Amino acid sequence: MEQDLAVRVEDIAAGTTSVLGPNYGTLFATLFMSITTWVMIGVGILYTVLGLLCLQGWYERLEKDHTKKAKEWKQKKKVEKNFKKQKEDQEKYEKDRQEGRGEWYDDLE
Repeated sequence: MEQDLAVRVEDIAAGTTSVLGPNYGTLFATLFMSITTWVMIGVGILYTVLGLLCLQGWYERLEKDHTKKAKEWKQKKKVEKNFKKQKEDQEKYEKDRQEGRGEWYDDLE
């Protein structure tokens, strides 16, 4: 923006530009920089407030609880899968026994 101002002063001094005001590009750049500045100030204030309130411990506790629950859920699913497989194997074995298969002498054929 300072460079734009310097170029404008040179243009005004040379008589190629009027003194009426900035163009739309300069106005947009100024607005964009102002908004960005206030957003960064807001983020800094939020970061400071969260740091003062020590919410990092809260976040770490939530993360630890989530990790623990995820591990328990995975273990539960694994146990259910193994139980289901054992049940299917047992049903297959019982069905084979009822039909006369699965005896030791069936392997001799």
